[in-house]
Amino acid sequence: MNRWWRAAVAASLSATLAACDRSQPAADAKQPSTPAAARRADARPSTEAWKPTIRTASIPAEPCDWIPAAEVEALIGKLAGPPRKKEDGCLYPLVMPESVAAKRQQAIAMRAKMREKFRETFGTAAAEPERPNPILDTESDPRTYAVIVKVDVSGKGAGGAKKADGTIAVSDWDEARPGAYRFTGRTGHIWITVAGQAPDIPREAIPILAARVRDRIPDLPFPVTNPYQVIESGDEDPCSLLTRAEAEAVLGPLAIDPYRASSEWPPLAHGQGHGCAYYTPGHRVFVLSPTWIGGAQTFKLEKFGGGIIGMVAPQDAVVIKGPWDQTQVGMSGQLLFLKGDRLLQVHYLTSRATLGDAVKLAATAMRRLAP
Repeated sequence: MNRWWRAAVAASLSATLAACDRSQPAADAKQPSTPAAARRADARPSTEAWKPTIRTASIPAEPCDWIPAAEVEALIGKLAGPPRKKEDGCLYPLVMPESVAAKRQQAIAMRAKMREKFRETFGTAAAEPERPNPILDTESDPRTYAVIVKVDVSGKGAGGAKKADGTIAVSDWDEARPGAYRFTGRTGHIWITVAGQAPDIPREAIPILAARVRDRIPDLPFPVTNPYQVIESGDEDPCSLLTRAEAEAVLGPLAIDPYRASSEWPPLAHGQGHGCAYYTPGHRVFVLSPTWIGGAQTFKLEKFGGGIIGMVAPQDAVVIKGPWDQTQVGMSGQLLFLKGDRLLQVHYLTSRATLGDAVKLAATAMRRLAP
């Protein structure tokens, strides 16, 4: 789910739940309130504290730095100019072959002929300006002979259906979503998209380019880009709930010791994050995010939020027996396990863990979180 939409849902639900609870006396109602600004200031870690203690990869300063232009040129053809940033990706303009230019000119001439025939048939004034059509006008704009490459390390949206059209080696990706002249693939928590800007872009090279970008990314955790994540776990160590050996017995060998991770972007390392990440090769990350205090409220928010989402996109119910009181699927596809006021969220979609694997590890962690 889009994190801005999720935040809006959470804010709205929080207000609704607060209104519903006004009839009940609050246990800490007599305690002096702390100004919101002061709470935010207290929650912000120091400049150094948020930095991970493990070795991490880094996101390039510019999206065109994920792969050298020379490698792109070797795969899809000569570039018509230097690559440049476009939105959150990198656009590579290509030299248009004469055969492609000729076909575009033919298409333009045919469209002009059809418009003239239409005017003759229906009496439309020849001088009437034609409305722009971004789809049909690709033929007349040579700048559309280009591809865009995008890399997203957030892991959001993982766990969808795999697709293949016979030309894609799906086994090389955890998820593959090919299109007519675009390809999106995911490995672990990293999404890579290569999209042609017009239908006449060479299609065979698009998934090959996506794989080349993937293979150039260092197989290391990425740190959060925003260090000011609110710390909710206090002094508790989230990595104390599951040992490396216990994780490896289910996930396989870890590439690095368990490390603290962000809660908003679970796959990303955060020196004071209240999640614990278990990283296996291929950017695959399994994350446990415990809540020691206030877990029931978070569980309730996720339940109501999931109900709203289910009106549009129904979700499967989850009933799993274990050392907890309640379970459910969260708004981002994570599993939630509640016992008393202690909550364990399990983000497993960016790993190779199955649902059964996730439940098995959650049971081990929950016995320590809420004995």
